[in-house]
Amino acid sequence: MSKDQQPDRPQPERPRVEPEILPPERSEGPPRPAGVFVRFDQLGGTHRVFIARPSLSSVILAGLIIALVVALVFLLLASLVLFWIPIVVGVIVLLLLTGYARYGWWRLQAWLSRRG
Repeated sequence: MSKDQQPDRPQPERPRVEPEILPPERSEGPPRPAGVFVRFDQLGGTHRVFIARPSLSSVILAGLIIALVVALVFLLLASLVLFWIPIVVGVIVLLLLTGYARYGWWRLQAWLSRRG
């Protein structure tokens, strides 16, 4: 059997209507607003979502929200630094006192060994 005579394969269905190609200058219907149209199939139905360009007020609001989040993070980091400063100073003072105490202990042992 040749390749052209396969009875198992159905012939592809031809389109019933040829698509119409419209030139860009020809527009029918009301003008569409600038933005992005997205279509997706969910739960057995097709939904159309329009994503518009952000307005000036929404850009300013988003900027203010981002600035607020950055300020909160900065305050958190600043408070952590202010919290750790006394702890670091306390550790340094403790190390200095320990060194001084070891030096005093060493002098006391030297004095006791000369005495005895």
